[in-house]
Amino acid sequence: MRARRIFLLICFSGLLLAVTAFASELALRASGHISTASIHAISNADFVRVPGMFEPSQSVEETPHPKLHYHATINSLGYRGPEFQRISPPHVIRILCLGDSGTFGQFVNDDETLSANLERMLRQEGNSVEVINGGVPGTTIVDQVEILKRSMSLAPDIVILTFSENDITDLEAEPSQFAALAENRRVKGRTGLKTVYELIRDTALFNYFLKVRATWNTYSAPHVSADVPSSSPEDSATRHEQLWATYAHHLETMLQTLSNRNIRLIFNGYPTHQRIGADTFTDDRSRIQLSRAESLAREMGIPTVSLLPSFRETGLTKEELYHLPYDGHANRMGYVIQATALLPALRESIQEARNNISPASQP
Repeated sequence: MRARRIFLLICFSGLLLAVTAFASELALRASGHISTASIHAISNADFVRVPGMFEPSQSVEETPHPKLHYHATINSLGYRGPEFQRISPPHVIRILCLGDSGTFGQFVNDDETLSANLERMLRQEGNSVEVINGGVPGTTIVDQVEILKRSMSLAPDIVILTFSENDITDLEAEPSQFAALAENRRVKGRTGLKTVYELIRDTALFNYFLKVRATWNTYSAPHVSADVPSSSPEDSATRHEQLWATYAHHLETMLQTLSNRNIRLIFNGYPTHQRIGADTFTDDRSRIQLSRAESLAREMGIPTVSLLPSFRETGLTKEELYHLPYDGHANRMGYVIQATALLPALRESIQEARNNISPASQP
């Protein structure tokens, strides 16, 4: 009799849990604030098969916010955007865009990303080009060097590296995004867990859990008490310079990797919305970091495009260039202006690529 009561209690608890989960799923979907689908990172099986960083052959309508709906497609090689051949067709100049979520095109459709705009504009000028979107959200230069290594099999003729203004502070992350994605692949590949993950990954509840976990990680980070002396200004300045040294080292590594194969590198300085209109920076380090990054690239002899003048010359407000007030990423207009500003440097690099037989572009 007691065993029967325990069994009924377990059944009732399970039913109650299922009903609660179902109701929560419906409520989250109805809210419009949680995606029921998202772009998935690549698995271990595909990681050794294709060069991209995303699960191949995805087509997703992401709805992270009622005002931020966008369509994202991942091709069969694991890159965002349309299909292209692994081997570059003859006489086609191949351009690879590297960067974080800004390069990936967070919150804009496939045909509105930087790479899509560049390809369209260059083809309209009569250039035979392919522009590959190698952007991966959450990455900085340490990760982008690794992504470049994986993408070298595509034999790009030109690489555009976009500097985002969080790239320096993101170097503090432990582990790096590339290492975190490797751990993610390992966990998802465990026997049994893979099946469970595939069943729940496109539910609102699971995506809500990921959002809550990210928020928790942010706010549960150790905070320094007001009674405990924080690091001295000298220590803080030293650490800041160490991060810049790390960035410079990896930029030099990327440049040498490309130069050794006669591949041209263009440095693209992308401004935060805080630079449009009134100055809202609270410290000088942040205020000068964009110009410092651009100066660093120029000192290395890298053709450098500063987007800030182009953004300001439009006379548009930050709300007209970015997804404000909902998000700080560029909107459709921001990507058009960015692509237009890059055209002169790209035209020159394309001409150089045509005038020189690049070992990287040979089959």
